[in-house]
Order: sequence, then C-alpha cells, then structure tokens
Amino acid sequence: MIFYLKTGELKIEVKYNNEQETLWHNTAVGDVSELLGADLEKGLSEKSARAKLEKYGPNQLEEKKGRTPFKIFISQFNDFMIWILIAAAFISGIIIREITDAIVILIILVINSVLGFVQEFRAERALHALKELASPGALVIRVGREKNIYSKELVPGDIIKLSAGDLVPADSRIISQVNLQADEAILTGESLPVSKVSAIIIKKLIPLGDKKNLLFGGTTIVKGRCRAVVIGTGQNTEIGRIASMVQEEDGMTPLQVELKTVSRRIGIICLVVSAVVFGSGILKGNSVAQMLLVAVALAVAAIPEGLPAIVTVSLALGVQRMAKNNAIVRKLSSVETLGGVSVICTDKTGTLTQNKMMVRKIYSGLEPVSDFDEYIKKSSKSCERNYFDLKDIDGDMALELLLKNSVLCNDAYYIDRENCDITGDPTEAALIELADSYSLDKETLERKHSREMEEPFDSIRKMMTTINLIPESERKDNNSEYILFSKGAPEVIIEKCTRMIRGGEIVDITGDDRNIINKNNSLLAERAMRNLAFAFKYMESLPEEKNIKKEEEELVYLGMVGMIDPPRPEVYAAIQKCKKANIKVVMVTGDHRITAAAIGKELGILDAGERVIDGIELDRMSEEELELQIEDISIFARVSPSNKVTIVGALKKKQHIVAMTGDGINDAPSLKKADIGIAMGIVGTDVSKEASDMILTDDNFATIVKAVKQGRVIYDNLKKFILFLLSCNISEVLIMFVSIVVGDYIFYMLTGQRGFLYIPLLPVQILWMNLITDGLPAMALGIDPPENNIMDRKAAKRKEPILSSRRLLTVAWQGFIMTLGALFVYFSAPILFGNNPHIFQTMVFTTLVITQLLHTYNFRFEDKGIFSKYIFGNKYLNLAVLVSILLQIAIIYIPWLQKVFEMERLGTNHWLIIIACSVIPVMLINFINEIIYKRQKSGGSY
Repeated sequence: MIFYLKTGELKIEVKYNNEQETLWHNTAVGDVSELLGADLEKGLSEKSARAKLEKYGPNQLEEKKGRTPFKIFISQFNDFMIWILIAAAFISGIIIREITDAIVILIILVINSVLGFVQEFRAERALHALKELASPGALVIRVGREKNIYSKELVPGDIIKLSAGDLVPADSRIISQVNLQADEAILTGESLPVSKVSAIIIKKLIPLGDKKNLLFGGTTIVKGRCRAVVIGTGQNTEIGRIASMVQEEDGMTPLQVELKTVSRRIGIICLVVSAVVFGSGILKGNSVAQMLLVAVALAVAAIPEGLPAIVTVSLALGVQRMAKNNAIVRKLSSVETLGGVSVICTDKTGTLTQNKMMVRKIYSGLEPVSDFDEYIKKSSKSCERNYFDLKDIDGDMALELLLKNSVLCNDAYYIDRENCDITGDPTEAALIELADSYSLDKETLERKHSREMEEPFDSIRKMMTTINLIPESERKDNNSEYILFSKGAPEVIIEKCTRMIRGGEIVDITGDDRNIINKNNSLLAERAMRNLAFAFKYMESLPEEKNIKKEEEELVYLGMVGMIDPPRPEVYAAIQKCKKANIKVVMVTGDHRITAAAIGKELGILDAGERVIDGIELDRMSEEELELQIEDISIFARVSPSNKVTIVGALKKKQHIVAMTGDGINDAPSLKKADIGIAMGIVGTDVSKEASDMILTDDNFATIVKAVKQGRVIYDNLKKFILFLLSCNISEVLIMFVSIVVGDYIFYMLTGQRGFLYIPLLPVQILWMNLITDGLPAMALGIDPPENNIMDRKAAKRKEPILSSRRLLTVAWQGFIMTLGALFVYFSAPILFGNNPHIFQTMVFTTLVITQLLHTYNFRFEDKGIFSKYIFGNKYLNLAVLVSILLQIAIIYIPWLQKVFEMERLGTNHWLIIIACSVIPVMLINFINEIIYKRQKSGGSY
C-alpha cells in the first residue's frame, strides 16, 4: 500500500511496511507535522480535513463483504449431488413425462436449500450483531478549536487530545505528554501498561512495543494525558494490517472435504452404473423411454439427497446447544472439528483465571494467619463477606491494624455492593474484598477514620501513605489524634520500619526478624504472588507543610499479604477431563514464566517432566528443534503473536488438531491458523472474533471443554447417520443394478423361465424412502444422546475420517446384506404370487424400508449390539421408526397415496415374508458387527 504526502513542493512516498514503521518513531515531531501538512497548535482546517477524508477514506477497518441472501440461497445448489438430482428431475418431467417424480425431486431440493439458507443467513446475522453499533468519538483540534467528532472522520495530520480512559482512535505520534501510559495488550500481548514519551527514538529497527513515542489505534490510555498527531488511519494502522491478514477466504473443514469428495465419487459411480443399466436394457430389447426411467431411478437411488438437510439440522441443533452453554459457533461446518481436538492452547488471564486479584496468603507480623489459609481452601469466592469477625481474631493487634490499613490506605470502592463490583486498581480491589471477609465495611470505617492527608502511590516510590483521624473513643494513652498507614512493595516498606508488633506490644525489629520477613516475601514470590507489606505509626499532629514523605520513617511493621489472579474454580475439573480424554492443555501467555508455572502447577497443566519455555527460548529454536520438543512443553510464557503462530504450526505438523484461544488483535493470525480459533466474547476484540471459529461468551476455559464434549457428540452422531444413509443407498443401488442387469439370468437359473423383468423400485418410491423413511430415523440419530464414556475416549492425532476406507468397506458389506432380503422377495414373489408387478414392487419396496428402519438400531452403539439394554434409549429414534412404519402402511392402504406411489394392498402372507426378509439381514449384520468389535482394541476412534 502506497500513499503520498505533500507539503508545498515536497512530495514523499511512504510505504506501509517496516521501512515506513521506522519513519514515524525515528522522525522529530516538527518534521512529522511538515510531512503531514499539520499545524501542531491549530490543527487542520475543515477544508483540508474533508480533502484528506476523501483521499484516504474513513478511519475504520474495511470489512470483508458478506454474501447477499440471494447468493447464500444460490450457493445451496452448488453441489454435485444436487446437480444430478436436477438432471433427474428434468429427465423425469420433460423427457419421459413423469411429472409426479419431477415434482417430488424438486420439492426435496427446495427443502434442502431452504434449511441450508436459513442456517447460513442466521450465522451471518449473528456475526454482524457482534460488531459495535456506534463509532467511538475523538477529541480533535481543528482551526484552533477543540471539538468532538466520530473517530471514523479522523485523517492523517489531525491533532488529537487523549487522557486516562480514552481509546486511541488511530495510530499517532506523541507531541507532548504528562505521565502517559497506554495499555497495548491487544496489540503486543504485554499485560503491563507502557510508559510513553514524546522524544525522538534514534534506533530505527525496534519491535512495535518499544516505539514508545507512538500510540496505536485500538489501545487504551490508562494514565496521564497527551497531544498527538494522527499518522495512520483505517487499514493504514497496525490494527488494519493485522485485520487484512485475517480477512481471507476460509478453508474447508475435514467434513466438508469428505462429503464433497464422496459426493463426486458417488455421482461418478452413479453415472457409470446408470449407463451400464441403460445400455444393458436397450440390448435386451427394452424401449429407450422405459430404460431412461430405470436409469433415473438408479441415479436417484445412488444419491443420498437427504444427507445435506440432515447434516445441516444436526449441526444447527448442536450449535444451539453450545450457545446455551456460552459457546457461539460462527461456522456450522466447523462444529465437527471440535470433536477431534487433541490440543487446547489457552491463554491464562481471564480464561484459566478469574482476571482479578485475590489475597491468597496473610502474614500477621512474622506468622501466617492459619484461619485465613483454611478459608481460602474452603471458599473460591473472592467477595464472600462476613466470613470472619474482628472479635474472633484473638486480640491480634497486627492483623487488626493490617486490615484497617488495607481499607483506609486504599482508593478503590464499591459501585455495586450486591454484585461485588469494585472500581479501582485490581490490587486495591482485592484488599477491599479481604476486609469484607473480616466484616470490615469501607464506607463505615472511612466515616470513623476520615482521611486527612495522602501521598498517592508512585511507581518510583512503590508505596502509598494516608493519614487518618483517630476518633476520641479509640485514642490510646499517648493521646495520638492521627494514624499513618503505609502500604507498598515489601523491600521498600521494611526499610522504613524500625519496630513491629509482637505479642500485642510494639517492639524493635531485629536482624532475624528482617530475615524472616524477607524469607516470607521470597516464598510468596516463588508462588507467583504479588506481595504488599503494611506499616503504621501514631501521630499527635499533622505534618508541617503537608509533607507526608518526611513522616514515612520509623514505621511499625504490621505484616504482608500475597495476592494472585486465582484460577476459576471450575477449571480444575475441566483440566482433569481433558487429561482423561488424552487432550493436552498448553498454556500460551504473555505473563512471566514464574507466574505461568505457578498457575500451571496448581491447575495440573504442568506435570513432572514437562517444561516451561519463554518467547526468547522459542525464538532461538529451529523449526526442527521445536517439532522434536513441542510435546514435552506445557507452558509458553512471554510469547509474541508470531510465537503463537509458530506453536500452532508445530503442533499441526505433529498431526494434532489444535484449538487456540485469544482475545487481542495480535491473536488473530494464530486464531486463523488453528483448526479451531476460539475468541473471548467479553474482552475479545472485533478482529479476534472475526478470525475465530467459536466465541466464548463467558471467557471460561471450562466452556471450551464442554464445547469439545458437544463436538464429540455431534461427530459421533454425524458418523452414525452418514454411514447409515450410505449403507441404505448402497442397498437401493444394488437391488436396482442386480435386478436390471442380471435379474433375468438369475430368474432363468432359478425357474427355467425367460422374459422376466420388472423394475423393483420406482423413482418416487426411492425418494420417499430416502427422505422420509431414511430421513426421519437419520435425523433422530443426529440427536442421539451421548454415551456415558464419551469424554473417556482417547483423542488421537488427526482422527480417522468419517468416510475412511475401513468405514466405507463396512458400509458396503452392510448394504449388500440388506439387499439380500429384498432380492429374495424380488425373485420369490413372482413364483409365490403370480404375475402382478405392482405387488412385487410393493413387497420389495416395503422389505427394504423395514430393513433400513430396523438397521438404524445397529448404529446406536459402535461397540454394542442391538440387544443392549440401552438400545431403545433414544426416544426420538423410537418415535421416528414408528412414524416411518405408519407412513409406509399409509401409502400402502390409503387409496390416493396408493396412486401417487403406485402401490398395491398387501395381505398377511405378503407381510410374513416381508418381516422375515427384513429381520434376518439386520440380525446378521449385528452378529458380524459383534465379531468385528471383539477383535478390535478397546477405545474410541478419535
């Protein structure tokens, strides 16, 4: 992408690549303004802004154009099976004048297309609804005046003003700043705010995160204020470049590829078989019109035209169930991939953890508070009020003052007490919740101990101090009117302390005491906790000249707390489920390796013998080294966006099916590369959601495990009804092929009579069988209840395709056995019941229908027979089979349906033969299945 910047006679070509990225941070502010034609004091004129807006376009990301409803509907017909059915309808209706057949075929096509259209259209609408409806605003200086405009109206050269809490609307070069810090986590993955400067940065080739005189669109100002000049808008921003990377056409999922390949193969085989049958019939003296009818019937029999509709319905129902469990699947076709996931790469903060600080350890003086340790073990809530009472702490003066310190020397406060919603620094919010557990109310305490003076927390001092009033009722013998509370980094606080509380008395600190305090600090740090120490002293009066810093000496040490972003309670069980299912969980985080390792050990992600590596180590590895070691690494810490892509690639090369979580713009490439990209619905950016396959509305790891389970259920059910339908269609093809091509020869060998030939199944009968009698049970198989051990099965690296060679062979022999009963009826009926082709067709048709309906129960359990006590556990399947049988009886005995389907009434003798020829093949298939399963190793097929 190239654009030109003109200033008078100056014309500069700027390319949006690494060379351009170096330009802005390596250029003085005055030169930047000259290049952009900007006045640093007055800003752009309205005329200049309009001209630039017309030239560069609005400051918003270009979206990949969605498909129109018409295109979505038309795409439903872009399938080889559908094309053959359209040809069949054309031949039936136009050439051989079988209007009923043509109408039924077209109705089926429309039903399939409408089902597919509705689901895809809903998916498009749902994605659109996830996007923000309003454009954020920006404070801009134009013609020397400040004004608020929509950020999409910003152009290069605009002067903007930003302060704490503002969203940066576009890439900008800082002109001036005061204590400016920006949260760039969504772009760089760095969890801590970045301090910004306005000075030129001399070094040219530096990482994005080190360009501290630039602000990037989509990031947030967390502290301070600034003035900046816009240097890039829309697609010409760091966010825009990443967005462009992910706006590519999506590839096909394994199931789509399988179905597409099988559809083509079935279509080709169908055409070849139909041609053989057609030619064979002509050579035997049959009319062209009659053989065209036979060829059409055979073509229809070969194609599982109900399959697309049932796949769509099954996936849609699965998606709805997932949505109720906080997992929104953006693409129906990617649902089945979830079932085969063998590695979940997950972020830590907010996904495995609660994304909030919580006190996990308290030291009162030198000793741990054992009661609080027991409370932490029992309670997973960080906002459980009134668990303790100050009366119950056995006169622990140090602990009582520490708790009061944590409340009074604190700027956080409740905005919604009932929902435990606290505003303020996360660390201070954790202290408010700690006090709550000891029945200390901040508002009540502050009324009694009003804050008279304060020295706010400073990143250089690493401490905060307040001076609070002591009410007369609580003043000690020394008549102190005020109490000073300090909290901060332990190494800072302890240096300012000369005394401590021991046994309810204030005594001098010894060298041994300091050693114990430092040891406690180190122990908590090793467990990845953030530590705060607390101190106080009594004061008779307020300091002169309001200089608190002079009073921060000779303090009394109270104790220390350790806090951490705690794991979500439900994640522990979810990790164990993954282990049982042989699904490896890998933590991929931007946090420090010590923090990541501590959480990993606690959750059970990091086991003995497994490794933790950081981004620097990863960058030093070659692709070959990473592939050799990847399966021994459970935690990747301090990773960059490119590292995430590398990790996914290495796992996929080891034949894993990889799920990757992400929330930032920087996560989009790795989400796109993973087999299943999972975006966070609460904190996730639009770009990450656009790149994902699934969105978690609760940002919870446990939801991923539930989705994987549901994916396995859906995969199981897809496998059941796809194999069921194909085996049924093979039986229909075989009955047609054998009867037409060699039927007369077989009949001659059996009876010595020649001239025998009748069509066993008419096209309309086959369509009825495929869509109604096959369709209803297949749909019921699509919602079959999960087996109890579904999450106990071991996940394999790249699961066996649904239509593997082994399964296709199974489909073939099962279809052949089902055909035997119908063939027996086909050849025996003329001998037993005389010359009545309509009776013969009705018997063959009904035999095949009943056989197929009973055959559905062979698919309920892959490793159990039809005599299992749970065989009738799917009430929908039982109902579908019953309804299908009643429908079959209806077309046999209701006169107007008899006419449509060219049926004849059947008597008792007919039914006895039909039932025998239906039950025996199903029993034989069950018997062979049991022999095969006993020889196979135990375990699933994932």
